[in-house]
Amino acid sequence: MHTLQLALLSAEALVMALLVLGLFRSRGLIGRSPLYVVLGGFQYLAASAALRVEIAPGWMLEPASLVVFGATLMAVLLVYVTEEPRHTRRLVHALVLGNGGLTLVAVIIGQHYRIPGGDVPMTFMAGVPWRDTVMAVVRAAALYPFLIGLVLVYEFVSRYVAALAVRAALALGTVAAVEAALFTVLAQWGHADLGRVLVASVTGGVAVAAGFALLLWGYVRLIDPATNTSAGTGDVSEVLQELTYRQLYEQARSRMTRDALTGVHNRGYFDESFTRAVAHALRHREHLSVLITDADNFKAINDRFSHITGDKVLRLLAGTLAEEARASDIVCRYGGDEFVVVLPNSTLSSAQAFAERFQRRLGARVADPANGLTALDLSATVGIASLLEDTSADTPEDLLRLADNRLYVGKRAGRDRVVWRDVPVSSAQ
Repeated sequence: MHTLQLALLSAEALVMALLVLGLFRSRGLIGRSPLYVVLGGFQYLAASAALRVEIAPGWMLEPASLVVFGATLMAVLLVYVTEEPRHTRRLVHALVLGNGGLTLVAVIIGQHYRIPGGDVPMTFMAGVPWRDTVMAVVRAAALYPFLIGLVLVYEFVSRYVAALAVRAALALGTVAAVEAALFTVLAQWGHADLGRVLVASVTGGVAVAAGFALLLWGYVRLIDPATNTSAGTGDVSEVLQELTYRQLYEQARSRMTRDALTGVHNRGYFDESFTRAVAHALRHREHLSVLITDADNFKAINDRFSHITGDKVLRLLAGTLAEEARASDIVCRYGGDEFVVVLPNSTLSSAQAFAERFQRRLGARVADPANGLTALDLSATVGIASLLEDTSADTPEDLLRLADNRLYVGKRAGRDRVVWRDVPVSSAQ
């Protein structure tokens, strides 16, 4: 019986870890929302499921608390060591707010069982003693300091330890041990076997955390190597400031990487981000397309209608591209009247569809009297190249050169067209 309980506990931890890692690995395709939803559900499960199992004679553990909390810690640390701090902040806030809201709703609904007429089968927190309800509320309130504490411990350990696996194990194990000790004491205070239960809970928490740390290390090093993996600065005093005020830095950096006239990213940002995006796509064998466009006859527009009108045209082009772009797409002013759009996870056909939508929207906006550009004969030509599908282009320079060549094929073929493949000038369309 004890062996089966231990095996089931291990299977639960593995399934939760694989679910978290799978959702994180798929973030480029489905976004981060599914990961947030699943982790929020995990936290509510940990707070509300009071099941205890015996894994050895006299050794009782709470699977929901140990495994679910450990999986949540692993997810937060994974995001912290592989991505920008703003993603960690969003995840922490999502977990705390979501878990707090769910716990509040569950506590309110549970009161139906404490007044006459509440004859419904009891599940999770509903109908349990007030002590367990208070415990659930305390768990929800303690989630934020535990998650921030995880980052603090990781940064502190980084001052002395270089190996990611060891840093992760120490950070996860420390927080899991503190959480297990705190809530075991609160839940079992006054019981004769408090000491034995406390030792079992802390030992179980550390063991589960070590397993999650090993899975995290294996994922980062073997499955999804991160070029931006945080080695930890070791400066604990700056961690909370980074999590709290990082947005101010990001806003300042954003202003430095934006084109002052159009508001889209500038050439410097493109040079940096495009190289990184291509490297990521090559490493994971993912599609990526790059699109180059400019205004047809832009010099003539400047000469005839003035540079002020030319500036309006540039802002219109940039705004139209930005409206069509997804959150993951990168829109940049490349130089003069040329704009570049990087489309991660996009094939040639999807990039072509993007370009054609852009052209239609641009035409509609030029025709709108409110924009004051109806007198212009304004159109745009687009050249497209795509990683994997354009087999001759497998570097950032080759992709950009191919897209630029196709742009000029479209220009020479009559302008106002999208060129996504190598065709004779006379048949470009």
